Amino acid sequence: MTFLRLLMIITVMLLFSAATAQRSFEVDILAETFGFDATTKKSVALDDLMQGCSARDCIPSIDNPSFLPANQAAHVGDDEMVITLSYKGEYRAYPAQILDHHEIVNDTVAGDALAITWCPLCGSAVGIQRNVGGEITEFGVSGVLYNSDLVFYDRTTETLWDQIEAKGIVGTMTDVELVLVPVSVSRWAKWRDKHPDTLVLSADTGFEFDYSKDAYVEYRESTRLFMPVSASDDRVHAKTVVFGFDLPTGAVAYAESVLQDGGSYHHDLNGEEAVVTLHEDGTVSMRRGDQIHHPIRVFWFAWYTFHSKTGLIH
Repeated sequence: MTFLRLLMIITVMLLFSAATAQRSFEVDILAETFGFDATTKKSVALDDLMQGCSARDCIPSIDNPSFLPANQAAHVGDDEMVITLSYKGEYRAYPAQILDHHEIVNDTVAGDALAITWCPLCGSAVGIQRNVGGEITEFGVSGVLYNSDLVFYDRTTETLWDQIEAKGIVGTMTDVELVLVPVSVSRWAKWRDKHPDTLVLSADTGFEFDYSKDAYVEYRESTRLFMPVSASDDRVHAKTVVFGFDLPTGAVAYAESVLQDGGSYHHDLNGEEAVVTLHEDGTVSMRRGDQIHHPIRVFWFAWYTFHSKTGLIH
């Protein structure tokens, strides 16, 4: 068994235990690895960041991804979830069962440096440009979480960034917002059938993980969280998949169940018609006036935690 494989097993075991208080580790990542203290620029308290594993990069990002054509992707089952990207005429699919073990892919698409991020605890897929302060960088898994969400760091300034808000929360780039790149989550067969020329992240990642198992299936069915959150709402199951829109007029989330494949949901949203469509390839968009908006796909508990004034359509 390789060291990385053992480290991943230990990390998952820790996460699958009840987490109601900060755990004790031999290394304090925030203080000893990043060097953060009371004087560090921040928008959240360091005590609100929960250490989830023993070291920075305990979950290793994929920094040199390789891809296969769709017709060679035997490692992905038809019903498996894939994080999907349509960008400047190119199509990508990143199997969630691979990203469960890595959470970040530092990629280059159509000549642009992008990162695809996935938090299995929040069911959240977020795409971002890898430009921080005018420099192209890579992102890695920090080893801490905020409101149960992935916190990543950039390898240039070592700022911590919250995934769902895509905003700097500790370090020199605090309060800076990353540029989002729309991504979604679909079943592989659905995405492949609409985009047969898509490329698929290969299981040849350079790491010895078993990508054939869905490690989080029981977690998704349970209301139990692995880490505490600052706000909660029980109008729907905590792990209900929602598509959250952070609009200038306020946040609103649509439960996946109200959207029909290839169909649209029409309603009045703050005095203006909103048309939310779940497209046949699994992507979702909102048309409101002459504007097209793209959501974050996420579990309800996580969306509500970061958007406690959100509307909910369910």
